[in-house]
Amino acid sequence: MKKILYILALCVTLSATNSAQAQSLDALLKSLSSFFGSSEQEQTPAQPKITHPEAYELMGRWVFDGLVMDYTGDSSLAAVAISTLESQLPTLATKFNLVAGRDYINVNEDGSIVAVRGESKMTAYCTYYDSYSGEASLTFNFDGKSVSITATIIEQDGKTKVLFNANRLMNLLAQHYSKFNENTTLQMAKTVIDSYPGIRVGATMKR
Repeated sequence: MKKILYILALCVTLSATNSAQAQSLDALLKSLSSFFGSSEQEQTPAQPKITHPEAYELMGRWVFDGLVMDYTGDSSLAAVAISTLESQLPTLATKFNLVAGRDYINVNEDGSIVAVRGESKMTAYCTYYDSYSGEASLTFNFDGKSVSITATIIEQDGKTKVLFNANRLMNLLAQHYSKFNENTTLQMAKTVIDSYPGIRVGATMKR
């Protein structure tokens, strides 16, 4: 989880703008989008089809293929920041020893999940999964406490992605990470994330 948070912190650095500037630029972009609305709609490419796997399709081993981030909101400024950030994800994965093709998770029939990164292991439990929406409720131990978070599992462009709502992830840390208020990087990341609801972070997995 800490590795995902470093990605969010990087988003703050890449955006390089204060709150007032962001709001002003965002308002300008929205105005332009509204003015040229009809032509933009004609030029917007079709979005890739998104589906969700059935529960039985999730069983077994899934190998880490890379970090991923997307944005489901309507802020043009945030969309640009996310696009810039995505190009840095492979370098970031290397920095935090996340290795594609090596690290993996095992999903068992009893709902237990074992995540392996190098020599370290973590166990989590899936207490609920809805194949219609792709939502899964995960419970795991964090900083000595049992916490829960919802993930969304999607299949898009031939890839399987596990995504977390960044706002909920930050709120979870604020509640359960004892040093959250002392970490200025997390504080700045939370400010950006709170300004643009709809950011999701996670990983791409493959068989």
